[in-house]
Order: sequence, then C-alpha cells, then structure tokens
Amino acid sequence: MAVEGSVLVSESQWLQGQGVPVYSNGGNYSTYYQCVELPQQRLYPKKGWPRVFAAGNGGAQYIPEGSPGLTRHNAGSNYIPVPGDLVIEYGNSWNAYGHVSVVDYTDLDTGIIYAVEQNASTSGRVTYSYNGSNYTGLSASRSVKCILHAPGNNLKNPSTAPKLPSKNPAQAVSKGINYETHVSKVGWMNNVKDGALSGSTGFKLPVEAVKITFVNGQINGSVEYRAHVSGTGWMPWVKSGQVAGTTGQSKTVEAIQARLTGEAANYYTLEYQAHVDESGWLSWVKDGQTAGTTGQKKHLQAIKMKLVRKPIVQGTAKPATEGVSYRMHLAGEGWLGYVTDSQLAGTTGLGIESQCLEVFVEGKKENVQIDAHVSEKGWLTNSGGTTGQKLALQAVKMKLNNGLDKYYDICYQVHVSEKGWMSWVKNGEMAGTTGQKLAIQAIRIKLDGKFTSEPIGSIVTK
Repeated sequence: MAVEGSVLVSESQWLQGQGVPVYSNGGNYSTYYQCVELPQQRLYPKKGWPRVFAAGNGGAQYIPEGSPGLTRHNAGSNYIPVPGDLVIEYGNSWNAYGHVSVVDYTDLDTGIIYAVEQNASTSGRVTYSYNGSNYTGLSASRSVKCILHAPGNNLKNPSTAPKLPSKNPAQAVSKGINYETHVSKVGWMNNVKDGALSGSTGFKLPVEAVKITFVNGQINGSVEYRAHVSGTGWMPWVKSGQVAGTTGQSKTVEAIQARLTGEAANYYTLEYQAHVDESGWLSWVKDGQTAGTTGQKKHLQAIKMKLVRKPIVQGTAKPATEGVSYRMHLAGEGWLGYVTDSQLAGTTGLGIESQCLEVFVEGKKENVQIDAHVSEKGWLTNSGGTTGQKLALQAVKMKLNNGLDKYYDICYQVHVSEKGWMSWVKNGEMAGTTGQKLAIQAIRIKLDGKFTSEPIGSIVTK
C-alpha cells in the first residue's frame, strides 16, 4: 500500500484533466485524507461549486442533508451522473459514516460509473453500475444513497467510452532491443523493437510499467533498467525481461533509466526517448541517463529505444615482433588493430563481414602463407583476401614457412555467420565454408610448440 499522503491519482488523470490529487490514506482510516476532504476542501472550492458539508454525525452519508446548494438525484430518477458529481453511499455495520466518491465519467455504452475516492481503495478508483434508473456499488457492501450535482458543473460525459489507443501489432521478441509498456486502461501494449513507439500519444494515458529485453545470442551481455514511479520514486534496477514499475495500482511511471551490461555495452550505445504529459517528446538520452521527469508529477506516456553501434576499437597499430599477431579488415570498418595469441580479431554478434586477413609470425609476414576463399572469386593463393571490392572472406588456410613448421603448429578458429565458432584446425587445413555464401566474421590464431630435440633458439628465418 502507498504511504499516507502519496498521490494515487494525479489531477491530470481524471475529470478530463481538471481534477485535484487523490491521496492515499496509507492504511490509516483516521487519516486527514478522508473521503469528504476530497470534494469539500479541494475539488469543489477549486471549481467554485456550492459548499459540500456533512450534517448529522459528520459522516459522508449526511452530505445531502448538509449541502442544500447541490441537486439531489435518487435511485429511479433516470439521472445520468456526469464528471464531478458526488456518489453518496449509506453507512453500514462496519462504517456508520457512509462514504463519498467523485465521478470521473459515466460510460454510456457499458453502464459503468467510474469514480475516484479517498480513504477506501488502494488505487484511488472505484466503479458503480448504472442501469438507466438505479445506481449500485459493484461490491455488495457498498449501497448508493443518491447522486449530488453542482448546478455550476457543466462537464459532460463522453458520448461513448473514452477512445483508447490500439495495441501495437504483436511482434516476437527477437535480436536487438525489445520493449513493451503497460498503459493505463489498456494493459500491455505488445512487444516492439529498434526505435518503434511503445505506449500512446494524444490519449493522455500514463505508462504504468515497462519491460525491456536485449537479445543477441552471440554477445555476452544484457540490459538493466529501472522506473521512477509516482508516490514511490526510483524503484530497484531489474534485468532483461523483468517488469519495472507497477500494474493494477494506478501508479504512473514518470521516468526511466536503462543501460547495457557486459560485452553489449562495448559494442552498442542504448538510446531512448520519452513522451511526457504536457511536454511531448523530450530529447534522446543514453546509457543510464534519465528519460522523463522527476518531481514534476508528469507521467510518461510513450517511449522509443534503439541500439547505436559504437566504433570498433581493437588491438594495436603495429604487429608484435615475437609470436603470432594478426588483424582483420571488416566491411564498413576497414582495418582493425593487431591482436595476438588466441585473441579475437573481428567481431561476433554484429553481423559484420570480414574481407581480408593479415598475419605476422615472429614479426614477419613471410613466415606464414595464407590462402583465402573470397566471394565471387574462390580461392586466392598467398593472399589474405581483398580490400575495396566488397567481397566477403569465407574460408582460410594457413601454414608456416621458413622452417617454423618444424617447431610450431599454427592453429586457427573462425566465427562464421549463421554458424558461430567452428572447430579449431591447423597447418593448412580449411577453416570456414565454401559454397554456402557465409562470411567469416572473426578469427583466433595461436602457435602450439612441437616436441623436438633441436633448440627453438636455433631457428633462423629468412
């Protein structure tokens, strides 16, 4: 339950955006925020409508007797309650004072009266039924005495139930950044991804909860996020696919923060944007920054999210003078830096094709022979591939020269699109595929020493 004095329903969320805050009693039924306080102290004085006063024992059921300036409509009168009217309930065995709520609107299609209240429900909202003649509480313990109308109240019910936004067409959660919002009066809006709008604009409906899911089976990373909720503040961080915010409590999300974790944060920036009540779309933010507002009682209505790939930074500018060092030329990126001894050259999980491989052993290219299989060309002897031709590297073979093969095995493993990491091979064996139009995306290379009676230091390379 919300703490005493926290806002359950903000002024913009009812009475066609002209209401006053509806406060929680925090479970304390002797609270200042009694049911009568809502119309008597704040709403009716704000609107300039006649005085609300409870006669008798001061209970809400005696408001009709103490408020002669209001027009009374009893059950059977065929009166249709309008926004701002008071629903007066009789007292009962456990509440001798009765109760009052304030009409938000009457749905003429369904016969439901939607109202707000204090010192009763935990959500600040309640419904009654209207059958054209009588008014009844949807709970058997809540019996309606009458409806009171302020003569100066000119608010009208919508001709039909309030128009609600359509849910997004359902999309399966798939590779990339996926997200879904829970919207007041609508529920979960279905999954969207990569820059699409989730939520609604133009309906004044708040987002109540958010789920974000990061999917990339080839990257060891995820997403975490949290929501700033009305009456609560920042809630704890949650992980991919979990709910941030609340449902069924009529609490609104006012802001969110989100960030990638693990390798995902190395490869991508997570950018997101919030559409906020009264402000519209705010500027894009990223990587844990706040989208939305705090301390302004403005609810978030929609979000957009997208992944922006970071520039790839890898390796060093020059090859090592000892051991094996190597680098990849990638489509759209060019040459990356040199890496060594089983380190990854290239990328995984980004869908980027490699085009050429360069390898140095003991600081020299001549100490290794590379044969490359390239799209549209086939096998190229003594070549690591091509640059500037937009041709994918699909397979490689490597073997050591200048007597080094007597002392070392050259071992290599490639990461291939649609297949992932393939098995290690060595000494002229093929790594990759041919005839399948699948590009190599990354490679690892290492030297394994062989058993020999000749000292390795006696190796002389040309």
